[in-house]
Amino acid sequence: MALLECCGNKLKLPHSRALGGGVFELRDVRFGMRLYYCFREKEEIVILHGGGKKGQEKDIDTARELLKKITR
Repeated sequence: MALLECCGNKLKLPHSRALGGGVFELRDVRFGMRLYYCFREKEEIVILHGGGKKGQEKDIDTARELLKKITR
């Protein structure tokens, strides 16, 4: 989280990657944990969802649905 706060949208692999549609993934490769987030108004970071590597596809779908809800 500190890296995300410090670097924002400049954070890249292996720590973060864009998943498309405005959703990004913050990765902790040591423990296989993921946080899915988006940016609002350039400076604001919104954590949408989190989970482990094993449930990744479902977690990404959930994050995308939540992003749709907050951007209506």
